[in-house]
Amino acid sequence: MDKSLKRHVKNLLEQRDEERLVDLCEKDRHFWHALRFRLYDTDDRIRWAAIETVGKLMKLWWQKGRKEKVRNYIRTLFWSITDESGGIGWSASQTIAEIIFNIPELADPYGSMMIAHTFDEPPLVKGGLWGLGRIGKLGAGVVIFLQDKVLAVFQIDDAETLGLAAWAMGEVEFRPALPFLEKLIERKEPVHIYIEGNFYEKTLGQWAREAIDKING
Repeated sequence: MDKSLKRHVKNLLEQRDEERLVDLCEKDRHFWHALRFRLYDTDDRIRWAAIETVGKLMKLWWQKGRKEKVRNYIRTLFWSITDESGGIGWSASQTIAEIIFNIPELADPYGSMMIAHTFDEPPLVKGGLWGLGRIGKLGAGVVIFLQDKVLAVFQIDDAETLGLAAWAMGEVEFRPALPFLEKLIERKEPVHIYIEGNFYEKTLGQWAREAIDKING
C-alpha cells in the first residue's frame, strides 16, 4: 500500500475530516483499504475516528442501494472475531455497532449477533459492551433476550469492564441491571470511555450513578 496514501488517511483521521475521507473511499478503493487498516491502529484517537468513518461510509453505501455490500462487510467483521479467522477481531464489535448506529434497520439481526459473539470471549467483552452502549435503545430487545449473558459481565471484577457495563446499561435503560449498578456506586477507580468524539473519565461509581439516573428516568 502506498505510504503517502496511508499517511493521507491518517492525517484525515487526525483532523476528523470524515466527510472528505468517505468521499475518497468512494472514488478510490485504495483509500477504503487504508481506512480498514486504521481500525487496528494503536493510537486510540486514530482507531476511533476510523471506526466512526467506516460507519458513515456504510451508511452512504446503504443509501445508494449497495445493501448487500454493507452486509458482506459486516459478515467479514463477524468472521474476524471467530476462531476460524485465526485472529481476535480487535475493533470488530465496535465497528459493527457503529454501522448499526448509522443504519438502525440492521439492529435485527446484527445487534444480537454482536453480543452473542463477544460476551463469551473475554478479550472481546469490553468491545461488546461499548457496542451495546453505542446502539442504545436499539439493543433493548437484545438485552432482554440475552439477559443472563449480559448481566453475567457484572461478575467480572475489572473496573473498565464494569464501567462500560454501567454506561451501556444506562444507554439501553435496562432496569434489571439496577441491583448490580447499586453495588458499584462507591467504587472510586477511574474509567475512560469514548463517546462520540471524546474520551470521558469518571469514577466507576459516577458511571454507575449516571446509569441508575437514566434507567429511573
